[in-house]
Amino acid sequence: MFYWFSFYLIKALGAIFSPRHVAGKENLPPNGSYILASNHLSNLDPFLIGLSVGRRISYMAKDALFHNPLLRFCLYRVEAFPVKRGASDVRALRETLRKLKKGLPVVVFPEGTRGGSGTEKRTQSGIGFLAVKGNVPLVPVHIGGSDQVLPRGAKFPKRGRVTVTFGKPVRFTSGQTYEEIVAAIMDEIDGLTRCH
Repeated sequence: MFYWFSFYLIKALGAIFSPRHVAGKENLPPNGSYILASNHLSNLDPFLIGLSVGRRISYMAKDALFHNPLLRFCLYRVEAFPVKRGASDVRALRETLRKLKKGLPVVVFPEGTRGGSGTEKRTQSGIGFLAVKGNVPLVPVHIGGSDQVLPRGAKFPKRGRVTVTFGKPVRFTSGQTYEEIVAAIMDEIDGLTRCH
């Protein structure tokens, strides 16, 4: 109940501050679990993906967000779970696999933190591990404009249009290194910019 209450509240706020254009939704598997791998521009991005998918999904979120008791309470009830940035977080990887086994799509950000156009992309190899061990489709996602609605450091959003583009699902095997898989995933995400 808490999940869907939050969903519709955020949907109403999103309609005011950040009208969304969603493309490629037909590429989403109709049921079952899959990984949503997205670029990351703003703290709004997890919400934008959730609203655009329209079904119950799970999220990796930086562990610092879980230090606040009230926020931690809310995050766990919307299927978010903590991940430590800048290091291989085995616990977060296991939790991701558990969520996938449970049948939930999971949102991950290969860059690990917010980036932007023109910034060097530093990716995490953990998503390569998940793409193989999860044994589920991986859907590339590209978000545009969210950094204009809620820039880094801003406390309140500004009105602006955002785009969410879903690419075709792909699968990866253990025949590639995790680093090669991450590079291929980032190429898939970057390729979606041509769809805007």
